[in-house]
Amino acid sequence: MTAPDEPTMLLPTLPTEQRTRHVLRLLDTARRRMAQTLTVMRLCPHAPAWPTTPTNDTAAAIELRAATVALIKYARRHHCDACNPGRMRHTLRLAALLLDLWQNGKHHVQRPDLYSVTLAHRAERHFGDTAGWITTGDHRRLLGQTD
Repeated sequence: MTAPDEPTMLLPTLPTEQRTRHVLRLLDTARRRMAQTLTVMRLCPHAPAWPTTPTNDTAAAIELRAATVALIKYARRHHCDACNPGRMRHTLRLAALLLDLWQNGKHHVQRPDLYSVTLAHRAERHFGDTAGWITTGDHRRLLGQTD
């Protein structure tokens, strides 16, 4: 018996416009959560500005990605007397998770046949749990044990 070379069934996917809207909603929620977490962490005054405009279109999503990359560079390279190394590690971890969400969402919009929306949802949950842990200090959030 031979194995099939091609998929036996294609899963239905949403049109590109609806996939884009869904991913933009995920990114906007993550942007607001990151802003809240950065406020709680009280980084030094040299931290890059975080975007406050809603992520409603692809231009805003690209701006969000640029701000995330700037935050990663800041967390890796900046060292001053006002910096707390633990907060810098948390900033780096959260920015990397947000970048992962951005990439998974982009892949799903561009190639839904290869990249399922569940990858973006998983990245969004991981980001949200980590942000909740950093904000509250409750380690149960990392295990999905929130009330």
